[in-house]
Amino acid sequence: MTNDALTGQVIAAIGGGDAHHRAVAVAAAEAGASVALATFNTLSEQEFSVNSVANEIWAIGRDHFADVIEASDPEQMGAFAQKAWSQLGPCDAIVVVSSLPTPSPDSPVEEKRAFAGRHRTPLLAAQAFGQLMREHGGGAVVFVAPERDPADEKALNAALSAHLGAGGPRITVVGRDAPAPEKAAARLLALLSPEPAS
Repeated sequence: MTNDALTGQVIAAIGGGDAHHRAVAVAAAEAGASVALATFNTLSEQEFSVNSVANEIWAIGRDHFADVIEASDPEQMGAFAQKAWSQLGPCDAIVVVSSLPTPSPDSPVEEKRAFAGRHRTPLLAAQAFGQLMREHGGGAVVFVAPERDPADEKALNAALSAHLGAGGPRITVVGRDAPAPEKAAARLLALLSPEPAS
């Protein structure tokens, strides 16, 4: 992908500020996009990490902002989507980067967080951003999961279609490439780049 492949686009990236979230956000900024950042949870370590990513985007010179939200809360997700639109313009893509490890079977709290991260958060993001995308002519929704599960993609899209009706965006689920976040981010953002004119 060339350094200007996403010039003029707005990309929203939700995650925990880990290496994959950072790689996606920084690669988008390096490719010319404005970037809206948000956390999965309001945990202090996520706030610190996401603001650190925001500093990198500031150094690149792209428009951006960072919000600390509880991404599994519909009101906070909706407010984040509205803020992205009002501060940066119509959003071309929302990328939800899961950073949650496989939960311990003995921990109900971990299991609940894992469910929210794998199902609720990407669906809420797709609903909030998808409604606005449909009104503005389209956009992409990508969920970067610990591993790609076609059943997750099918279930998420069925729920999204039930919420938005026909004509809304679809969720694409991709698996993480843990050893090489930058390479994974480059492949992911290649999906979001406009097709070259023929």
